Amino acid sequence: MLRKYKILIIEDELILRENLKELLTIHGYEMLTANDGEHGLETIKAESPDMVICDIRMPKFDGYQLLKEVRNLPETFMCFIFLSAKVEHEDVRFGMNMGADDYLTKPVNSKDLLAAIQIRLNQRDKLLKELSDRINRNLNDKLDMSKDDAEKIISRLSKSEVRILYYVAQEKSTQEIAALIYLSPKTVENHRHNISKKLDLKGGHSVLTLALKIKPYLDPK
Repeated sequence: MLRKYKILIIEDELILRENLKELLTIHGYEMLTANDGEHGLETIKAESPDMVICDIRMPKFDGYQLLKEVRNLPETFMCFIFLSAKVEHEDVRFGMNMGADDYLTKPVNSKDLLAAIQIRLNQRDKLLKELSDRINRNLNDKLDMSKDDAEKIISRLSKSEVRILYYVAQEKSTQEIAALIYLSPKTVENHRHNISKKLDLKGGHSVLTLALKIKPYLDPK
């Protein structure tokens, strides 16, 4: 069975938001929606969607501010597409320079939207596969870390953070970890963020890399 991609639409115009949700649901995507940037960020932290399609001009904070927050989150691999009536070349360039994967203008043609989504998800899957292959090729590196070094790292973490790291090492998703230890996905993401800060980890897959290296020494109890 093919995996169902999860897409979040962040759009303050109700009719457009619902139309996009209906279109993408028909084409087999699992859909989430938010009506402003603040709600959108909360949903991203709780649900970890594969893709975000976001307006720029919104209440609370705009799409540019949201993208900046998203790119600062640890362990995020989601695609980010701006969908906006702003069509100036400078706006497009600014959005792409901030880390957006694509920029579509309203009103968007359904064929163009579906094509952009598929292209970006394919690119994301390719990147994740390359990452996974690189990690798997280096799995033996975890044997280079001594028990003492691993225990020093573990001692800096709370019991909850060690449990999170244990399940990360099993390559469980945020939602799977949340279900296993009876926490909300948002709380799991907060723990992962705290692990990154405490251990000064850099890079989108750094928590996973560390978890794999110290996997033999992790105890979920």
